[in-house]
Amino acid sequence: MKNFTREIWARRKFSSIFLVGILIPSLIVGYLSWNAFSTRREAFRQVIESQLWISGETAVKSIENALQKYEDSILDPVNFRAFTVQGERSQTTELSPPQANENIFLLDADFQVLLPKAGGKDIPFTQWEQSRNDAPFTSLFQRAEFLEFTRKNPEQASVLYQRCLGSTPLQHLQALATEGYGRCLFTLARYEEAFQVYSKLLSQYGQFSNKVGHPYGLLAALRLYDIARHLDTQEGLLTTLIKVLERLKNGQWLLNSSTFDFYSNKIEIILKKELINNKHPELENTYKTILAKPSPYLKELEFKDVLEEYVIPILKERIAFSQYSNEPVRGRLPVTFNGSTLLISYSRLRDTRSEGTLYSGFIWDLEYLKNQRLPEIAESIAQTSGIQVRVIDEGDTGGTATDNEMIPKDALSLSLRQFPFPWRFIVTQSALDNLKSAALRNNIFHAILLAIVVALMCLGASMIARDISRESETTRQKSEFVHNISHELKTPLTLIRLFGETLRDKKKLSEKNKQDAYDIITKESERLSYMINNVLDFSRIEMGRKEFTLKTGDIAKAMAETLESYRYHLEEKGFTIHEEIDHDLPQIDFDREAMASVLINLLSNAMKFSPEKKEVRIRLSRSESELVLQVADKGIGINKRDLSKIFKRFYRSDQKIVSESRGSGLGLTIIQHISEAHGGRIDVESELGQGSTFSIFLPITQPTEVKK
Repeated sequence: MKNFTREIWARRKFSSIFLVGILIPSLIVGYLSWNAFSTRREAFRQVIESQLWISGETAVKSIENALQKYEDSILDPVNFRAFTVQGERSQTTELSPPQANENIFLLDADFQVLLPKAGGKDIPFTQWEQSRNDAPFTSLFQRAEFLEFTRKNPEQASVLYQRCLGSTPLQHLQALATEGYGRCLFTLARYEEAFQVYSKLLSQYGQFSNKVGHPYGLLAALRLYDIARHLDTQEGLLTTLIKVLERLKNGQWLLNSSTFDFYSNKIEIILKKELINNKHPELENTYKTILAKPSPYLKELEFKDVLEEYVIPILKERIAFSQYSNEPVRGRLPVTFNGSTLLISYSRLRDTRSEGTLYSGFIWDLEYLKNQRLPEIAESIAQTSGIQVRVIDEGDTGGTATDNEMIPKDALSLSLRQFPFPWRFIVTQSALDNLKSAALRNNIFHAILLAIVVALMCLGASMIARDISRESETTRQKSEFVHNISHELKTPLTLIRLFGETLRDKKKLSEKNKQDAYDIITKESERLSYMINNVLDFSRIEMGRKEFTLKTGDIAKAMAETLESYRYHLEEKGFTIHEEIDHDLPQIDFDREAMASVLINLLSNAMKFSPEKKEVRIRLSRSESELVLQVADKGIGINKRDLSKIFKRFYRSDQKIVSESRGSGLGLTIIQHISEAHGGRIDVESELGQGSTFSIFLPITQPTEVKK
């Protein structure tokens, strides 16, 4: 009790010294250091934030200047001088604007679209009539049409259409007559001749259009497919249809949207129908490739539709209220299209050849601008001034930028003044971020150092406390060991002395009584010798000087003799002994005295901890390549939490019967050492209140040698 009280007091004293002398001063220094760094960081932050607004305005102004230069580079009149004026309609050549990703347009004085050139106009019949100045052709052609459509006589009409071909040198009129001739042949079911005529129409006149503006290249291709179906040779036309579709999507014929959709859908329906079941894999792959590629002409058509429906009406209204001068006029106007806002920049310029007025302009490619152009401008600003600029959507209140990063807390949110884009610009100062990062790194570094110092001190303190605790526990265990072993030695010594005095003082004892006294003195001497040997063996084990002499012998015989010598003590305590020793076991290498000590120690423990059910079973048998020595009792059993500790020196469980029993606490430690020295192991199975079974496993084959 005194040792325990002294240990508690030592621990409290050590904890108090550590807390007052080490931990509290360290925490105070750490707090003051952290506070100093935070104060300095805040002072620098305020200085930089005072300049952030000016820096942000400068950055936005730089962006607007860059966008202004970009706009000027596209609307430069030099880019739109490559056109001529012929008659009443301007014809433009191919333009090469500096930024091909923008949708550029060019309008005449009447706001007719000159560029893009997509979407041809339907040529009225009267214009065809005016273009046929050749009287012989006109007369023959009118009679042929009368016979074909009014008289329903394609036979005679075909003859006149043939005569029309030789009556004019104009190719567009020859194409008109060829179409009529092929149409009559098809009506007459003369498919092979019709096929030849439409093939000629496709190859020689494919670039011309008929009276309603439909190109012969498209008409002839579809009519050839119809003829081939009648001849059951349509598969040969699939390659031609695929090429025609590709040329259509690439804009070879200037068609309006409805005509473009009509022919592209009609050709695609035919190809989908024919290219099934993987009959033509190469053609099918080519067809899928054409469909997968975007159509530049379709994009131009869509752009032209946007111009005519949304841009031109607003542009007309704005220019109607403008005051003109000889100087070019520029402007910007936002247009809402399909729920999104478009920005159009336009400029008025003068045609130096015709003295007419033209309107050039472009629709900003917002995706390109946001994802490529503006990041390039922001990167340039960051390199020259250290100001970071990011773009977010106008309606984005969640604070995510283009790269999905959170908006910094100290950032400015600004908008452009000259360009009404649907975005906001988040401006931050990299110096502020760097300062914050440096201060944070400093604080974290000092905090880590402080934590390491405190952790090391705590570790050292815990190790010292652990050593003190171990020493105290060892001292206590040694004291208990001396007390217990003294009591254990006292019992056999008392009996030896008692029966020795009896033999000395009582002269008239019977031979039987004398023999009993001699037996008791002998047994108790053996017991005393066993206990002293235990202490000596443990001492040698601790010093590493314990030696075992392994000799080949009959371990079954040795265990039987050891059990017989200890039987007296078991029977004296009222124990029932079950002996199951197999005497047909092979001989092994073992130390006889050491293995006898193992068995006696196990039997001694069984006697001590079996207060009620006095029964012990000794079994020696073979299990595959091992011999197994088992000692089982019906005693109090061992708590599961103590199973891993019972082989430690001086360890005694806190169970009441164990703590009240006498013993050295060395028996199981010695048993484990002896088992391992023989190349074996020890195992224990126990259930509280049901008893315990200790098993010693020894290998059968071992070399004969002295082991330590």
